[in-house]
Amino acid sequence: MTAATDTLPTRLLIAAMGGEGGGVLAGWLTEAALMSGLWVQRTSVPGVAQRTGATTYYLEFLPRTGDRRPVMGLHPTPGQVDVLVATELLEAMRMVQAGHVTPDRTRLFASTHRAFTVDEKSAMADGRLDPTPMIATCRAFAREATIRDLSEVARAAECHLNSVILGLLAGSGALPIPKDACRKAIEAGKRASEANRRGFEAGLALAAQEADVPDLRGRSNAPTALISAEARPEPILPASPETEFLPDEAAGLAAEALRRLTDYQDGDYAALYLSHLRRLAGHPAANPAFLAALARHMAVRMSYEDTHRVAELKLRQTRLSRVKAEAKARDGDIVDVAEYMKPGPEEIFGMLPEALGRKLIAISDRRGWGNKSFPMKVRTTRFSGFIRLKLLAAAKRWRLKSLRHSEEIDWLNRWLGHIGAALDTAPAAALEITETARLVRGYGSTYKRGLRNWRLIEAEVITPCLDGSFPADMLADAVLQARLAAVKDPDGDALDKVVAAFRKVAADKAA
Repeated sequence: MTAATDTLPTRLLIAAMGGEGGGVLAGWLTEAALMSGLWVQRTSVPGVAQRTGATTYYLEFLPRTGDRRPVMGLHPTPGQVDVLVATELLEAMRMVQAGHVTPDRTRLFASTHRAFTVDEKSAMADGRLDPTPMIATCRAFAREATIRDLSEVARAAECHLNSVILGLLAGSGALPIPKDACRKAIEAGKRASEANRRGFEAGLALAAQEADVPDLRGRSNAPTALISAEARPEPILPASPETEFLPDEAAGLAAEALRRLTDYQDGDYAALYLSHLRRLAGHPAANPAFLAALARHMAVRMSYEDTHRVAELKLRQTRLSRVKAEAKARDGDIVDVAEYMKPGPEEIFGMLPEALGRKLIAISDRRGWGNKSFPMKVRTTRFSGFIRLKLLAAAKRWRLKSLRHSEEIDWLNRWLGHIGAALDTAPAAALEITETARLVRGYGSTYKRGLRNWRLIEAEVITPCLDGSFPADMLADAVLQARLAAVKDPDGDALDKVVAAFRKVAADKAA
């Protein structure tokens, strides 16, 4: 896309997250534009308050029509951006909200990968924003949109995201810069590398692939968008022979759970999961939605995060490879990894046999050590740090005899018992009770708050309805409202109010 007239520039806005190479991308485009004989102006506005820091880069390109230097804008104007690049989905939404993406003008390139906000990561349940409405909004506001996981393309090409985006821009024709100029810029820059060349070619290939996608909205004047994999329903995970007794979605989740739990502990532990699932799946009131939720949540709760698991995951080669990629280390570079850990008495004594662990925790509580933690800095790329975590990970063979496991199994049996009772007396509530497992997650203070909230819901809502003290037909809605209140306010104030209101209404109804 070139400027409408020789006096109007092509305006490009790049919204990038910290560490994604947005500044390098802007530099490549500047060099390519100068090689192409264009006037170009570039400005940037750094940000440090959002996640890893968000920075916008604004560029204007104008054909040379004489010797007089043109006056171009320093900052983007809402409604006047021709091309917008967002390296992360929420950044794309921020640009839409700011008015920089418009149906009559803007060609949008956005990656669907996410850098989660603090609120998303600290939510008691799954606090991640649903990407589907964000993608739909971006498409609706853009004249044309290429929206897909560009970070996955970069991983496949073993390169940085910015080189893929440069190739995508060059191949799309969205800017008045020839492909060859972009290629020369990436090869001549200070950061020239084989990885950048691979990324550029991968971006060109992606642009050619996107160009072959037909416009599924016909030839109307409505905003058009290229359809990517993110818009299609997620595929159902394949089942295994052991899980074929379940409906399709639940069977796939259960098959993945068996692999997860075998890796977490062993095959016998995975078989225990399957026996619980088989028992409840045989109930006449067990429907596909309930079984899918049960398969998912039981797998997560049976693979709870303890010290053994944390140590094991920190030593995985996949994690070390990701750290190396995030550090932008080249082949042959030495990467030194330091893990910062703060275990408390419960995490430490929870690894011990049940009787001994309980005695030590009781002593810790009497002395006021319950909220203490022991900061540790473990360098896993050095022998001393590696061997410490390796021994902790290997000690998982004794996990099933530990205090923490005893507590987890006690919780699991109570949860499954309530679910089974609900299937008998209030089938609609079985799914809601299953979903309460979302509250019990993480470790440390997060785990304590979640467990406190779950126990309150159990004592004040679930048990009274199942034992006949309160009407059973109120159970499903009451558990739902209580769970939502606990998610909204992890400290429990909102939940306390919901529980008090429920008890009053239930008592009046029972009377």
